[in-house]
Amino acid sequence: MLGAVQVPPDGRPVVFLNDHPTTGGYPVVGVVHETALAGAAQAVPGTRVRFVRAG
Repeated sequence: MLGAVQVPPDGRPVVFLNDHPTTGGYPVVGVVHETALAGAAQAVPGTRVRFVRAG
């Protein structure tokens, strides 16, 4: 799923973009809204981000 946020054992979230594999293996804790995907795609590894509940 485009924008899926998985958390591997190291605890650092990974956002799946267009070239993502099938989700599985790690918990999916949320999905980045399509309006925020461009910003997520431009973030370099290690960039601090803040996740908030939509709605």
